[in-house]
Amino acid sequence: MTEYKYEYVVNAVKDNILNGLYKPGSKIPSIQRLSNEMALNTDTIIRAYKQLEAEHWIYVVAKSGYYVVKSIAVKEEKSSAIDMLTTNPANEINPYKDYYHCMEKAISLYEQKLFFYSPPKGMPELINVLEKHMASYQVFTKEQDIFITSGAQQALFILALMAFPHDHNTILVEQPTYNVMMNIINTNRIPVLGIQRTANGIDLSELERIFSQNKIKFFYTMPRFQNPTGFSYTVKQKKEILRLAKKYGVYIVEDDYLTDLEINSKNDPLASFDTDNIVVYVRSFSKTLLPGLRLGMAIIPEKLQENFIEMKSSIDINSSVHSQGALEIYLRSNMYDFHVKRTRSFYEKRMSVLKKSCKNDLQDLANCFVPPGGIFAYIELNNTTAGSLTAKLEKNGLKVWNTAPAYIKGFHCSEGIRLCICKTDIPSITHAVQIIKRTLVE
Repeated sequence: MTEYKYEYVVNAVKDNILNGLYKPGSKIPSIQRLSNEMALNTDTIIRAYKQLEAEHWIYVVAKSGYYVVKSIAVKEEKSSAIDMLTTNPANEINPYKDYYHCMEKAISLYEQKLFFYSPPKGMPELINVLEKHMASYQVFTKEQDIFITSGAQQALFILALMAFPHDHNTILVEQPTYNVMMNIINTNRIPVLGIQRTANGIDLSELERIFSQNKIKFFYTMPRFQNPTGFSYTVKQKKEILRLAKKYGVYIVEDDYLTDLEINSKNDPLASFDTDNIVVYVRSFSKTLLPGLRLGMAIIPEKLQENFIEMKSSIDINSSVHSQGALEIYLRSNMYDFHVKRTRSFYEKRMSVLKKSCKNDLQDLANCFVPPGGIFAYIELNNTTAGSLTAKLEKNGLKVWNTAPAYIKGFHCSEGIRLCICKTDIPSITHAVQIIKRTLVE
């Protein structure tokens, strides 16, 4: 395949960035200088720089020049392993330039507010935008029910520790479940029970038994693209879970961390079916936007709001005013919608490649569960342990995650590994599956 001249420039600049010749945050050669150095016309360099800017490798500063995006990771010579462990968003879809603009705009727009605390529940301007934003996900809420937190993790921490009206204190979690939630529970010695979740969902009869025989504070669930398995509930299952929760007076904490990656427009969150105010809806902007943003939101039923805000105020006075202002501007513009569509398509293509590769190479070696969307796939092992396989894979140049920490101590633990596509390109995905195949048959 013939490489166009501008593509040659694009690849050359990328190599210089990844190899550390052009440092993150540093200025790169001007258009005229690079034109002279490479003996190419300026139109070719301009086209290359526009391409690099569109892919968020560089950004332009008026009357100054082009600079390397500060978040670009430089290659480490010591490590050539394929990374299917890291869950940070891919650099190729990093919205650095757009969000940088929003942060600058927030400084000028909310100049005075930056010097003062915002209300503990969040900036009214952001909450107003979020009310309208959530309606597009079929979650119709009111401003007074929306609370801004320093990431979804803070919301989960508060909910795990605060008192609920019925004074129950045991949390029910899926098995496996989000390991951060397990850390919160274990660190604070909170009573916990588990219910097994498979690709087919959970045993609803078992759920009713647990609800009826135990004082459950809330059921923590990731209905779609669950971490670590990537499993999703059907609409029918969601409605039955809600029915049982209402019957036995149990709250549900819905962690909808990947709502933006949903490719089925009819797959609405649990909260959209809640008519009894028993669902606490939590979401983050980290996985599809910027992890360092550390902003999340929670929709809290009225009976829980007083205890929630009291505990939040004891942890921090308010979430970052600057970050809240920038997010408000980003959501209000069409930049967010554009970024979500691009991100969804980006990951959907990679999941499709992973699904095809697993079907071709691993069909007779392990049980592979690869959803059409999201960022996680799950491989359940037949004749080996996840711990030993993870170690062997790393020696063979592939990093994956052993799902053991996602289980309650003593709960039957399936031998499984999680694959994350965030930091892999398409050739690396197919290569990774071949490494798994080779390792399993060793």
